[in-house]
Amino acid sequence: MKRLILFFIGLSWLPFNLLAQESRIDRSIITIPNSTRAVMNLKVSDRSYLPMKIFGPAELNVPKVQLRESIWPIDSLPKIDPPATQEMRTDDNNKTAYGDKYSNAIQLGLGNYGHSLFKFDIGYSKKENKFLGIKLNHDANQFGPVKSEFSGRSENQVRLESRSFGRVNYWESTLGYKQFTNYFYGLPEIPSFVKLGDLRANYSRISAEGKISSVRKNVSSDYLLSVSGDQLQNSADFSELIIKANGLYAHKLSEKLRFKLGADYIFSAYVPGGNQQQWNRYLYRINPHLAYKSSRVSLNAGFMFVTETDDPLVEKTRVFPMLQLDFGASDYIHLFGGIGGDVQFNSFQTFLQQNPWMRIPNQLKNTSQVGHLYAGIKGIGGNKVIDFEAKYDYAEYADLPFLVNAVTASNKFDVQYRGGLEKVQVSTFTGNINFNFSTQFTSSFKFNHVIHQQLGVKFQAPHIPQTTLTWTNSWKLSPKIIVAPEVYWLNKLYALNPVKNQLIQLDDILDVNFKINYFIKRNLNLGLSGNNLLGKNYQRFYQYQVQGLNATISVAYSF
Repeated sequence: MKRLILFFIGLSWLPFNLLAQESRIDRSIITIPNSTRAVMNLKVSDRSYLPMKIFGPAELNVPKVQLRESIWPIDSLPKIDPPATQEMRTDDNNKTAYGDKYSNAIQLGLGNYGHSLFKFDIGYSKKENKFLGIKLNHDANQFGPVKSEFSGRSENQVRLESRSFGRVNYWESTLGYKQFTNYFYGLPEIPSFVKLGDLRANYSRISAEGKISSVRKNVSSDYLLSVSGDQLQNSADFSELIIKANGLYAHKLSEKLRFKLGADYIFSAYVPGGNQQQWNRYLYRINPHLAYKSSRVSLNAGFMFVTETDDPLVEKTRVFPMLQLDFGASDYIHLFGGIGGDVQFNSFQTFLQQNPWMRIPNQLKNTSQVGHLYAGIKGIGGNKVIDFEAKYDYAEYADLPFLVNAVTASNKFDVQYRGGLEKVQVSTFTGNINFNFSTQFTSSFKFNHVIHQQLGVKFQAPHIPQTTLTWTNSWKLSPKIIVAPEVYWLNKLYALNPVKNQLIQLDDILDVNFKINYFIKRNLNLGLSGNNLLGKNYQRFYQYQVQGLNATISVAYSF
């Protein structure tokens, strides 16, 4: 790991021998480097709609095979999201090579339930094509209404960044360290003899990443390469090292046709703890395909070859078809659809991101998406006030993971896999509509409904809401005041009682949030935010009640 860190430290300084990059088009927007404000929206007929997994520059990371509940984070209910400092922008006369003059920021916040917040972002750009930055983050509060400190959580993070534009290549490298702590407070009652340290789950993570891509225009070939390493560990001799390498090569065959080759490599060294032996796991993925694009039609067709090794004596290879079609019925309406399949590399890190109260598993399995079919429609109004998308998605899975309360320790969670000879069938209906009434007021509605089949007798998908509705808004009342009300509703949420082995339906969740920003000066912002305004101690995960009304006041200064 020390070699990996030294490698990326060296990588972060290497790009500074390169020269400046020219402007380029990135999918649905035109982005001009050296300025975060220089962005132009394209009309629908000029956009590339690729809703499936894409081996493009912005999406080379291995996609997660999720239950498609929504992108709503599990910890957003009790955790306060303070006003974003990046909203503090200046006029076009105050620009530097890498964005706004006031792009550096410091933010401080305090709230009830012991909430403390500190963020510090600073960057240095000596030349137009070179950038160095550092980000510091601290966030802590009491998660649930149980003996105050016994439900505490904290997160501390430092991240170094380096970017460079050249005439030939674009380089980017990062190096980060994160330490986070949670407590297993999900008990009916915490006995008096239990100490705080008995319930503590403390982890540290070191991560490094490097990327290089071609920036030349009007060339026949293009490429993107990235390498990343993450090591998660705790004081109980648990460790998980994950190394990923991703690559994309594209060759122009004609004005409308390209050949693309995407590849992924994943290696994991997993040690559950104690004196247990290290378990090495591998996954290789190769995706050769042809990409055709005209003024109305966008088509990707090819194959996905995936080889995985969870057992040193067993190697599995699967082949999936890949077909993605987008048809522009008009300048404002697009129809899209596709078929395919994939294998998701599951790690303890991915499960811990979904649920911070996980128990370290002795076994990990990958999830096979043996079949995938989707279709939908999306578009934008002629006046660009409304844009929308509606989509139907059907997929079948083997070894689909669910997080359930552990039998021997109900305040911790284990991974339970479903789908063997009979695959788990997942149907998902999603839709969203956005209203951009003006630069002063925007509103967004999102709908997600998921149906699981072939899970077994009397078994519902635990901790996966069947229906999720989201309504978010941003309203600029004046040049100095912005308000942002939000509403989330989760319906038919189930859990599995580990003692009685019975299915439990949890109460529906209605979460109402409100945020307000007041700009004292151009670069000085005062914010007040509140979550769970209804004050309900609901459970997103069984036995883990959240706090009631949360409020945080913060001040942010940009320079």
